Amino acid sequence: MSGPVDRSGRPGAGFEGFTHDDENEESKSDEDNSEGDNKAKKGSFKKRAISAGNKFRRSLRRKSKKKSGNLASIEDIRDVQELETVERFRRCLLDGGLLPERHDDYHTMLRFLKARKFDIEKAKHMWSEMLRWRNEYGVDSIEEFDYTELNEVKKYYPQFYHGVDKEGRPVYVELVGKVDANKLVKVTTLDRYIKYHVKEFERSFQMRFPACSIAAKRHIDSSTTILDVQGVGLKNFSKDARELIMRLQKIDNDNYPETLCRLYIINAGQGFKMLWGTIKSFLDPQTASKIHVLGSKYQNKLLEIIDESELPDFLGGKCRCEESGGCSKSDKGPWKDPNIIERVLNGEANYGQQILAISSTDGKTVSYTKLHSSAPKSSGHASTSGTATVLEESVPTVVDKLVDDVCNSPKATSMASTSGSFSLRNIRMALGVLRTQIVTCLTVLIMSLFMVIRSAPSRVSERFSRQSIGCDHNCGEFPQNLEFKVPYVLRRLRELEEKVVVLETKPSQMPVEKEELLNTAVCRVDALEAELISTKKVLYETLIRQDELLAYIEKQDKNKFRKKRFCF
Repeated sequence: MSGPVDRSGRPGAGFEGFTHDDENEESKSDEDNSEGDNKAKKGSFKKRAISAGNKFRRSLRRKSKKKSGNLASIEDIRDVQELETVERFRRCLLDGGLLPERHDDYHTMLRFLKARKFDIEKAKHMWSEMLRWRNEYGVDSIEEFDYTELNEVKKYYPQFYHGVDKEGRPVYVELVGKVDANKLVKVTTLDRYIKYHVKEFERSFQMRFPACSIAAKRHIDSSTTILDVQGVGLKNFSKDARELIMRLQKIDNDNYPETLCRLYIINAGQGFKMLWGTIKSFLDPQTASKIHVLGSKYQNKLLEIIDESELPDFLGGKCRCEESGGCSKSDKGPWKDPNIIERVLNGEANYGQQILAISSTDGKTVSYTKLHSSAPKSSGHASTSGTATVLEESVPTVVDKLVDDVCNSPKATSMASTSGSFSLRNIRMALGVLRTQIVTCLTVLIMSLFMVIRSAPSRVSERFSRQSIGCDHNCGEFPQNLEFKVPYVLRRLRELEEKVVVLETKPSQMPVEKEELLNTAVCRVDALEAELISTKKVLYETLIRQDELLAYIEKQDKNKFRKKRFCF
């Protein structure tokens, strides 16, 4: 049998046309289905992320009760990349059993990460050493330590907190030029003073920083420090003073990192400025940027960061605190306000914050979350508990917003339309390309640094050789070979150190017997000087009398000559 015939008489044409129409309808239906699948998959992906975030928030909210009353709205700006790094660091600490509840704090973990350049392994080691030190030193019970000699200590080591800067940070002042280490060790011991120093640091995290956060309505965990070095000399750097400085510096750097926002060294002389210019080149640029060395005209610089009503009058401000006996005794600041103290004890510094997370690459705001007020746990440390909830509630919100951005971006839409479905495969490919580029750039950078480091010794030796040759022509005292110049400089440094040690061993005051002998000798010298003056006066009168006698004798001789001449 022949096939069906269409109107043109061509056999099979009608069947082919029917098949072609069916294929068009099937392709259209497939495209509609693929678009529907794309939307469904994108929607399901977004729903899963949002539901996971909501479940996470609800599980956290169940752990604490609702607190009545309106709490302080404290803005807490966080970087998205820092949030992710802190979360990874937190999981690492939890896996190692190194995260006690009272230290489960976002900003504390961030400070340790910053201190180690966001190297999680180094930060973990630093964190574990901090926990070990706190356990051995008994930091958690240090509030019980009673430092009875504090008033006497401040006479020989003037130091105090006074007010806040224009950003709300507490201002700490030390009058280094008035430190007398020899008298300080007579009224206290180094161990007791260090224990008092640790107690003050803990008090700052428990009361001062939270109070400043409530007053400034932004998170505060660092301070502004002013060091007055007027009158600083060798007497301020005795053996006890050097030991105290080294021990305090180690405790602060190892256990309370990144708590200094800025440091102002005022009344610095030219010698100190030259020394600082040398030291600054060896410091990390970020650390060096926090330190400002000023001379005697420092007032305007301080007033740029501290309001004149918060700055003591002897530092260029207008505050005198006469009702408290002076600014050094007032301990002025938000932490003295009874209302703020009550709010700190209620935990408002950590419950009721607004987290504004921003992207570190383009500065675009990706999340803005106002935390629900939750009652703090009764641990007695309101400033260190509960901020883990802040971190954990902020991360899902940031994830939700990032999911929206990824799902709605043009690049994601084009990828979905070309591949037929929204999957993580394309994201992995993009991340793989990005990872390859980063590895390539790092390889080039490391090779460049390696070449620079290899060529540095030869350049340095050539430079020193030229300097030594020029110095040989001009001075003639330095050795001609660089290998002999370094030991020469070291030997000279040792000789200077020995002379300084000899000067330090000599008594600062003269013995009484020698002082009496010296006073007697001075009195005798004064008497001899008076006798010499009287003798000089007598000699002068004698000379005048001698001149008169000579004139009289000459006159008599002339008269005799005239008489003889008259007789002849």
